[in-house]
Amino acid sequence: MDQCILGRTTDQLRALPPIGYIYLGEVPYRKALEMQTKLCRKRIEEIHDNTRQSLTESQGRRLSNVLVLLQHPPVYTNGRRNRGKLSSEEITRLHGLGCDYVETNRGGEITFHGPGQLVAYPILYLKDYHLATKCYVRGLEHTVTKTCAHFGIKAKGIDGFPGVWTSPTQKIAAIGTHVQRYVTSHGFALNCTTDMKWFREIVPCGLDGRTAVSMQTLLAQQGNPVDTNIDAVFPVVVKSFSQVFGCDVRPLSEVSPETLDAIHRLL
Repeated sequence: MDQCILGRTTDQLRALPPIGYIYLGEVPYRKALEMQTKLCRKRIEEIHDNTRQSLTESQGRRLSNVLVLLQHPPVYTNGRRNRGKLSSEEITRLHGLGCDYVETNRGGEITFHGPGQLVAYPILYLKDYHLATKCYVRGLEHTVTKTCAHFGIKAKGIDGFPGVWTSPTQKIAAIGTHVQRYVTSHGFALNCTTDMKWFREIVPCGLDGRTAVSMQTLLAQQGNPVDTNIDAVFPVVVKSFSQVFGCDVRPLSEVSPETLDAIHRLL
């Protein structure tokens, strides 16, 4: 991450606005996608209305930067690279497994979301944090690797292969983002106690010969049965996110009650 913060001065790092986090529990994917889409649209309109009116960055802003954490019921999602390419027969097969199937505007290809997987959707205005998109994505990778390290798991990003890996063939977290007018959506999905059977029904992220793995499975193989349930992992993700991006991350109710209300209304 060092190379990504070179463009940020000490004064800039000191003045970064706080990010509010919220854990929503289990939310159906389509409902969460609609919430993200509408919240991002509201943020873009608000930010650029302020610009047109020559207001300062803080004036007129009701909605804050937010880190949304949740789980989804079983669902396969497809990204921009593979949208519209699955046959109707394949989609019917996936539905027959008891899963929804949704195509989205995030990067990447097909993956699975479900119980036991912690999904993070940062909805940030990147200019607030003086970050280019590439460095932001690298920051998400580092957030996951720091979280894994806390639980005794070695993981890293691999150039040319999005996500976070525990070996050249085992992926512990998928990363897929969307950025519109510097406002981010989508994010990462970390397999905590996820049932790996769902991944065996697809080629995750379109990468033949590579598999998904969970924190729980890896630690069991190491003879280290640490608690990796969502309740144990998400506070570590919040702390890691704060450390990597160099800003304060606090409960959303403290940072922006207006944003909290907006999220609940959109859900």
